[in-house]
Amino acid sequence: MNEYHWTPEVWINFNNREKALIIAGIDMRNAEEKKQQKEAERKAKSKSHR
Repeated sequence: MNEYHWTPEVWINFNNREKALIIAGIDMRNAEEKKQQKEAERKAKSKSHR
């Protein structure tokens, strides 16, 4: 909510579908960030072995 500057009142006024869509988007972004982090760690690790 902070990232989007939504107050609790704004969040409460979203219907269940809107909330579900927002939560799914956040989950997808988190999964992508974890994937990119693992890839960066893998690349860093392979560079250190050279």
